[in-house]
Amino acid sequence: MLTSPGSFAETQRGEVRFPEISGAVLEKICQYFYWSLHYSSGKETDFHIDPEITLDLMMASNFLDT
Repeated sequence: MLTSPGSFAETQRGEVRFPEISGAVLEKICQYFYWSLHYSSGKETDFHIDPEITLDLMMASNFLDT
């Protein structure tokens, strides 16, 4: 999106905003991307998710997937 040839506002500003997603949930999503990249070689480790943000995290993942 940030490097696409389209005329998205995000391309012009160089940033993407997610007002529907809280900072704590977005941070956990970024941590998951890092964890997934780091441990994709096959080493099994657990990714801890606090129970308090589980529902918000599931809703955010659904929003980002669609």
